[in-house]
Amino acid sequence: MIDDLAGHGTFISGLVHQACPDADIYSWRIVPPEGSVAETDWITALAQIAELVHLYRQGDPRGRRIDVLSLSISYYHETPSDALFDPTLYEILADLSANGTLVVCSAGNDATTRPSFPAAFGPWSDGSGPIPQDPDVLPIVSVGALNPNGTTDALFSNAGPWVRAHEIGASVVSTLPTVFDGGYQSGVETEHLGRTRASLDPDDYSGGFAIWSGTSFAAPLLAGKIAQWLLDHGQPGDEKQDKKRAWAALEALTTLKPPV
Repeated sequence: MIDDLAGHGTFISGLVHQACPDADIYSWRIVPPEGSVAETDWITALAQIAELVHLYRQGDPRGRRIDVLSLSISYYHETPSDALFDPTLYEILADLSANGTLVVCSAGNDATTRPSFPAAFGPWSDGSGPIPQDPDVLPIVSVGALNPNGTTDALFSNAGPWVRAHEIGASVVSTLPTVFDGGYQSGVETEHLGRTRASLDPDDYSGGFAIWSGTSFAAPLLAGKIAQWLLDHGQPGDEKQDKKRAWAALEALTTLKPPV
């Protein structure tokens, strides 16, 4: 067997390129294979990303333009202290949003309406969310998973008024590192007419592709579609112009509308 999260980022990158083949992808590895991450590591990575955007806006060649930030990572409020982390995280995400970067987050895979953060920082459909909408800040987009038919929600997908967008996230096909060949073996293997015949090896990904399910994959697929929409509609500009284009993309691809 291989680690449950092994290849997660490579799989996500492949989905972005399925939706937007010309996207330039900057990848930060934050989550280790065991699936938990220290808050300081998460905040450090996001602060580095925000700094790149700031440098870009200042005309510094060290900066990078980041139109869409896709986050396949989340947490629940398990203890009162967990809520204390919210302002620190939201401050950085809001700074990115204010500078024209659209933040897209996976909603989570626990089939619950319990808010999952940072996805639940986005605008809630019933207006009861923890963060009031600011017309000068792009919304955080929470993405739930659809089945391959594109019309029904996946059973594992989180739901609730805080999930405002949906994209296919069940049984999606994407890229995986070709070096991945785990401990399982084919159940049956034989020789016939000089060729080897075998049943499927369940954890041999040397072909470079795999099938996976999760809102972790619905989010980057939507992020890729947003990137393609931006590529097809106008040119990049200043923060105000970029936020206007981002809102137009959201109106075209989701149910989100700009605050009045």
